Amino acid sequence: MDLENMKCNSKDKIFHNKCKFCGKDLKPIGLDYLYANIPLSSIEYERCDCKESQAYWNEIDLKKEIQKKRKLFEHMIRQFYIQNYSSKRLQDYQFENFIITENNEKEVEIAKDFTEKCINKNQKNGLIITGKSGVGKTHLATAILNKLTERDMLVLMGRLILLLDVIKDTFKDFSSKEKDIIELYSKVDMLIIDDLGTEKISSWALEKLYTIIENRNESKLPIIVTTRFNKESLLDRFYQSEDEELGEAVIEKLYQFCYGIELKNMMNMKKKKLV
Repeated sequence: MDLENMKCNSKDKIFHNKCKFCGKDLKPIGLDYLYANIPLSSIEYERCDCKESQAYWNEIDLKKEIQKKRKLFEHMIRQFYIQNYSSKRLQDYQFENFIITENNEKEVEIAKDFTEKCINKNQKNGLIITGKSGVGKTHLATAILNKLTERDMLVLMGRLILLLDVIKDTFKDFSSKEKDIIELYSKVDMLIIDDLGTEKISSWALEKLYTIIENRNESKLPIIVTTRFNKESLLDRFYQSEDEELGEAVIEKLYQFCYGIELKNMMNMKKKKLV
């Protein structure tokens, strides 16, 4: 081994840096720079404790934390879809192949306007899409999903019980935590709950749903709900849980946070055009 080539040229280097805000001398961090020939630009220095420097680094750290969290969310969403959905089925539902009739033309335009406002970060309220089975509620909600994902927005869609089962699975999988799942549902760009009210809902599920809706409301992040039930019918469904008061609180919070459109039966209706 050629020890001469491993000798440090530290005598020829000046390990020195100053705070760009107050001019204070900053010391290099660690000892690696003493024993290896590394570029001066690669040396990491201590952070200054002046007010301006602290504010600067706080902003840098926050951006890094947001990027780290977003990568985690992207991974969690990919895993969710791999386990529960066919990506081709989702991709097939587009605005362009949604059948427009005299009875739903206005509602589709509202959904498209809602989508554009979400893309432009101008949409704060959520959207409830109601109607009987077969009128295109899931198609319309998924069309919104596809437009948002085209703009690299993080969107999570599923039935409520399926979404909540992911939380329950965290008790078996110590690589993830319940709070991480709740944060994902609370902070993802768009959360779509499909066919709400179909499954029997427990007090535990109502509690989680209320937390998610409240978090998204406070963060001004919209939510989409599709359901075959109107407000009164949803209340009746939620009353089947052991906590009627919580069920009512969830519905009231949801309808305060969202506005609604109703899709009518498309059978025997004259087609207007394709979007």
